[in-house]
Amino acid sequence: MSVPLQDVARLQSSGTIEVVQGPELRTIFFGFDQFRDELQYSDVKGKNPFKDLRVRKAVYQAIDIEAIKRSVMRGVSWPTGMVLSPSLNGAPAALNKRLLPFNPDASKALLAEAGYPNGFTVGLLCPNDRYVFDEAICLATASMLAKVGIKTTMMIEPASKWSVRLNANDASMYMVGHAGLPMADSYGLLKDVVATRQGKEGSLNVGRYSNPKFDAYLPQIASEIDPVKRAKLIEEAVTLERNDVSHVPLHQQP
Repeated sequence: MSVPLQDVARLQSSGTIEVVQGPELRTIFFGFDQFRDELQYSDVKGKNPFKDLRVRKAVYQAIDIEAIKRSVMRGVSWPTGMVLSPSLNGAPAALNKRLLPFNPDASKALLAEAGYPNGFTVGLLCPNDRYVFDEAICLATASMLAKVGIKTTMMIEPASKWSVRLNANDASMYMVGHAGLPMADSYGLLKDVVATRQGKEGSLNVGRYSNPKFDAYLPQIASEIDPVKRAKLIEEAVTLERNDVSHVPLHQQP
């Protein structure tokens, strides 16, 4: 059975119940609208800040995932450096480290360099009943972003409404998670989350990130039967995606 994190200590101290915890395959991450020419739910007019890599890096470096683990997740989360769980088949464990360090000063400098010295406002779409402490994670993130000048309009909704927005690409910055299921394989997550949204691919690529070089790896990964060669293809594809900061990975939840 699933146990709320806030009840774990009480149950463990009962003397009659043993609580066993471990990371899910699901990775929780933030995505950005990288498609529209003008960002929705924002005070920026005529352009989309998230099309600028410097802005995506600024968001990345503004979020302290260790503080989220400590203060929100009660010490029970597994911070990650990629959208893939390192336990998924083919996942490049060597890339499971943060691309950029938490550094608010660097975030401010990147925003200024990108033309937003005073930051900007953006809507942050989050569920409040889908993931472990999802609402609290988003509120903590909003506070961190505010410290570098990015002010968030909180759009916190039940999963029934949140999912409708996701399916309609009605989001500027958003929380989502994926576990690489049903095959527990890296390819499934990369195809659903990172691939250009077209046909059956990119179903959870709500921000419509698109990199043709990344897309070219997918059929190769799908058809390669040599596990060593396949792992190398996955590593190269994830390296591309990470360097683009297509998403900001947070952690695997318990």
